[in-house]
Amino acid sequence: MISKTNFYVIKLKRNLLAFMFLGFTFCLLIFSKSNLPAVKSGLSLWANSVVPSLFPFFVATELLMHTNIVSIIGNILNHIMKPIFNIRGERCFCFYYGDY
Repeated sequence: MISKTNFYVIKLKRNLLAFMFLGFTFCLLIFSKSNLPAVKSGLSLWANSVVPSLFPFFVATELLMHTNIVSIIGNILNHIMKPIFNIRGERCFCFYYGDY
């Protein structure tokens, strides 16, 4: 038979992440005056640094996925990838949408 205290401990462990998130959000609302400049700085850094550096990579991977280059390179690299990593050669392309 499970006692009530044991039940509350199990329920608390299951919801610990949710409580931590709510506490963090509450602290952000309380101390929002000091957090707003940091948020603006972070969003500015993301918009001016991260997005421009990743955008060409996203475009190039989409273009490569819609061509037959991935299969051709996969057939060439299959002889290297199979003995070393035990995977097919197409897996060297990180965003390949082939059948698994």
